[in-house]
Amino acid sequence: MKVVYLLFMALTWTLSANAALVGLSTGSTMPNNMIAAIVKESEMPADSFHSIADGVLNWSGGTIAAVVIEDPNGICAIYRYQGGQLDLPFDGVPCKFQGPPSLMSDRKTAMPDVVFAVELFVPNRGGMANHKVAFYYDSEKNAYCESQSLASWYLSGNRALAPDLQDGQCLAGSE
Repeated sequence: MKVVYLLFMALTWTLSANAALVGLSTGSTMPNNMIAAIVKESEMPADSFHSIADGVLNWSGGTIAAVVIEDPNGICAIYRYQGGQLDLPFDGVPCKFQGPPSLMSDRKTAMPDVVFAVELFVPNRGGMANHKVAFYYDSEKNAYCESQSLASWYLSGNRALAPDLQDGQCLAGSE
């Protein structure tokens, strides 16, 4: 058990060190201007939501945050804030984050992909299912863009075919 813990800590340290090298930082605190934008947009008080532990990713262009909304139904959301603009690329009810976002280098790009693993209620299955929400970095826009194709690529584990990023959704104004 101690070996597993040490491996986990080494992996966490390696990912953090790699992230720092490319201008990314992770933490648990959202910027105040992002919190104010969420309060204004969602019309809910600031004490009714919080980011998950190590669920906030900052880069030179903005912030992505995994947020839990205090509700008996278990609402989770991923907000993106850039250039004074806020958007909501993902929300689910009921849903649960399976941990902080993973910084993935599988595609060997200059900036890692950001992948959130969630457990999400799927009505046609009548139960919870594993789901991924993935973002790739677009250097021309200095933005992380959400891609369902990339999420499916990470969920399936099939690396034989490259994901089609044409479905990428960047925050309006980052283009």
